[in-house]
Amino acid sequence: MATIRLDAFSHDTIVLHFGGPEGTIDAYTLANALIGFADTAYAVNAAIDPGQEIEIIVEATGPGSYRTVLRKLKKGFAGGVLSGIAGTILWNVVSNVIYDATLKGADPKPQIIINTTEVIIKHGNDTIIVPRVVHDATENVKKSPAVQEGVRKTFDSLAADPHVKDFGITGSISDPRPLISIPRSEFRFVVVPIVELEEQPLERTRKERARLVILKAWLNHARRKWSFEWNGVPLSAPVADKEFLDQLDRREHLLGSGDALDVEITYRQTFDAALGVYVNDPGSFVISRVIRPVPREVQKRF
Repeated sequence: MATIRLDAFSHDTIVLHFGGPEGTIDAYTLANALIGFADTAYAVNAAIDPGQEIEIIVEATGPGSYRTVLRKLKKGFAGGVLSGIAGTILWNVVSNVIYDATLKGADPKPQIIINTTEVIIKHGNDTIIVPRVVHDATENVKKSPAVQEGVRKTFDSLAADPHVKDFGITGSISDPRPLISIPRSEFRFVVVPIVELEEQPLERTRKERARLVILKAWLNHARRKWSFEWNGVPLSAPVADKEFLDQLDRREHLLGSGDALDVEITYRQTFDAALGVYVNDPGSFVISRVIRPVPREVQKRF
């Protein structure tokens, strides 16, 4: 039984593993698979970090059946509000998008447990642990037509070459085996469209549970925006939970910078047709309910 953590790609490089004849791969298979994978990465980056352009280069090849190192290079200094964290999770999201696509044909279906900070996927003998920020980004980008086309192009080329027995993704070229390994028998699940595309509403409202770290609080009923950090991303939102604010007035809770709140948060998203994904409206976040305060000491224990 293996436990796989999809937070291993924290650097600018990722390694693609092509299982087959030792040390060789058909040139057309390699070229087309790399183009498809790069297209997937560009599309994911455009969705999670709009405004920050990247360049992807082949940096090295290595031992194994055949391995290729890809490096992400930033172009310019632009970046969106998620630029800081998005730059560190790109390869994690790309890997999770591809792994998620292989689960469509899983029988029995995987067990998925969604927690505040991570998502646990139990599939066969494997347990995959995905950071919540990576899971949420994956859910947002996997319906993008550009992302789907990049994934399909990658596995179309692999499926067309009978010598490719498996495809893997890992963090280091010296890893004895890939972190994620997809056998040839599962290529067919990825080649078909990831989802059936349907007409998307231009705007939607989301509600979800989250743990927000307090940066600045307003301990009264004034509808002023508190400052938080959500999975490393700055966030401003008013607290609309009157009962919780009454408890603050009665000094039932003592809060300070660095403490956290487990909350229900609502916000709007608008559909970006060019990217094929929903984009959060940063001015629409509202804390609709405070579930419980979480002191700093409790956070450290977790």
